[in-house]
Amino acid sequence: MITEGVTPSLHIDYKNTTIKQYHKEGRALRTETTINNTYVFRIVKRLTNLPALREIGYTANRRLLRVQRLSHDPITGADALAAITSPVTTAAGTRVPGLRFADQRSHTLLSALLVFRLQPYGFTNEDLRTLTAELRGLDPGGVSAGQMTYDLRRLKTRNLITRIEGTHRYRVTDHGLDTAKFLTCVQDRILRTGLAELNSPAPAPGCPSSAATAYRAAVDTLTTAALFAA
Repeated sequence: MITEGVTPSLHIDYKNTTIKQYHKEGRALRTETTINNTYVFRIVKRLTNLPALREIGYTANRRLLRVQRLSHDPITGADALAAITSPVTTAAGTRVPGLRFADQRSHTLLSALLVFRLQPYGFTNEDLRTLTAELRGLDPGGVSAGQMTYDLRRLKTRNLITRIEGTHRYRVTDHGLDTAKFLTCVQDRILRTGLAELNSPAPAPGCPSSAATAYRAAVDTLTTAALFAA
């Protein structure tokens, strides 16, 4: 519980040892460990043993900070999404367009990377061209080799696929599999489902549409009670 004007502190006790964490003069987070009985750690009370005690305190502080830190960095996630969806420029100065999220062609391309038969021995331009055409409901002849080369470049530049040395075949990378699975699941299971519920004439309880309606009703009730115009 954080209260204005009150400086919070954290205390962790282990026998005769205490870890205290607080805001030093309201500007910096300070974490300090106090060891009052060295024998708890099987260390004799001697000045020559100070380095060993310092190492114990340092390790305890770092373990606490590791527990407290975020398991992910939202800024890193934003950069990763931009790297997939935004255009990038290679070291040679070539501009490679992005894989736009929710775009049918990009979505089909990512979905194709998850097909099992492409995994063991990789795939060629023709293999991926045929598969993506089927997924889009097109005649394979309607997708040119040049269009597929364009898509392969978009995937390869972002390390979603890699070319098998000495061949004209490609293999999906681990990063490519993870990224393709995540983005296709978000679009198929969350984005489409959520939009369908928002546009449903009879939304199910607990869906985004019913929650939004309940929120608007609560705001209207509040403004009416306060004698404000809705």
